[in-house]
Amino acid sequence: MAKKNAKEENKLNYTAEVRALRERGPERLYLLWGPEDYLREQYLLTLRKTCLPEGEDSFSFRRINGPELDVRQLQQALDAIPFLTERSFVELRDVDLNKAAEPEALLAALRDIPDYCTVVFAQNARFEPDGRTKLLKGIRAIARELKFTPASQGQLIDWIIRRFAALGKGVELEAIQRLILISGDLMSRLIPEIEKIAAYAKGEKVSVADVEAVAHHIPEAVIFDMTDYIAQKKYNAALSVLSELMADKNNEPIPILALLGMQMLRLYAARLAIDRGLGAKYVMEVCALKYDFIATKLLQSARGFSLGQLRRAVELCAEADYKIKSSSLDDRALLTETVLRIAAGEGHA
Repeated sequence: MAKKNAKEENKLNYTAEVRALRERGPERLYLLWGPEDYLREQYLLTLRKTCLPEGEDSFSFRRINGPELDVRQLQQALDAIPFLTERSFVELRDVDLNKAAEPEALLAALRDIPDYCTVVFAQNARFEPDGRTKLLKGIRAIARELKFTPASQGQLIDWIIRRFAALGKGVELEAIQRLILISGDLMSRLIPEIEKIAAYAKGEKVSVADVEAVAHHIPEAVIFDMTDYIAQKKYNAALSVLSELMADKNNEPIPILALLGMQMLRLYAARLAIDRGLGAKYVMEVCALKYDFIATKLLQSARGFSLGQLRRAVELCAEADYKIKSSSLDDRALLTETVLRIAAGEGHA
């Protein structure tokens, strides 16, 4: 019987999946993928321990690394009889399932996995399955497919609280929200930030100031802060943020401009919600936001602009993107000019 596709699920219920694994036992084939690599690795570890409670050995455990996969090597691993354990476990790492060299032979092998064996495709966070291929369609028909998405707001906040508690620190809710906003919501990215902040914080409870002082700011968060400064008419602060962003050689003008355009679109949606008497829920739905406190912050920032200004800001970003990609003009100068024109309030009505 075909398993339920992970793509049909809005969000993975990690706790329910672990409970189901422990109650029903392992299945023969799994496809694990998605951006939340921390949860993926935790689930993989639980699955491996469930299959091999006595631990890994050369008889019961095989690991094959991709991106290419030799079907004959896989078949040998499938045929290996477990020794001193009930199951065998085959872990296939980062195999390029979208461009498999022998898709028909691979699918035939996967359809004939022995009852005593569990096979897992563990894909990295960048992998996106091409559901149009015969191989992926075949795998999805017989595998337990789990897409590891970022945790829900409540789950992530609880997890952050527990991580800080394990390091001997309490943490303010506002500090948690600021951490998620500036460092992102992927657990693997948050773990080192939490450790840095806990080591830095002098008090028993981590504050917003502690987070602000040492946490890494992802470009999306920097753009958010910059537009928020513009909304507050703090133009020097906005330009200072832009200058710091462009000083980092890892930040290219085109991706920064794309983030700026997306932020102005979100602010436009938030301003529209304000003008029409709609709330944070509408902004979350339209902007595909996972956290209500980010929607609330967008609404606060949008009050510093008129609808006409934000409409023109979106146009300015699109015009700058076209100029950057179709001319030899200085990319950084165009980006700076765009920010200045947004700050100047073009389109104000």
